[in-house]
Amino acid sequence: MALPRLYFCIRTDLSEGRRAAQLIHACDIWTARYGPQNGSVIVYEVPDEKTLLGCLPKSGQTVLWREPDLKDAATAWASDAGRLGLPLLGRGHLPKKKQGWLRRLMRRA
Repeated sequence: MALPRLYFCIRTDLSEGRRAAQLIHACDIWTARYGPQNGSVIVYEVPDEKTLLGCLPKSGQTVLWREPDLKDAATAWASDAGRLGLPLLGRGHLPKKKQGWLRRLMRRA
């Protein structure tokens, strides 16, 4: 049986260090609300807060983290809703040509 997956989404207009902290906050509130997660983790990226709020899953269980140090701006969410059509963290900014190369490389692994 496949392990459950937990999906995260983070804003890329934040620094790398802040992104890591926001993902951990989202994981913390997920764990507090729904219990520990023992499966795979998938991380998506979006460019800004408006997009983050616009892509909140409409099914499944979802938690949204709002960062107090950023005037309660929404910075990350976690969900068990399943795969979404969002770019994976680190791949959203690659040119299409490089994305194809990366997909082919990942299929070989």
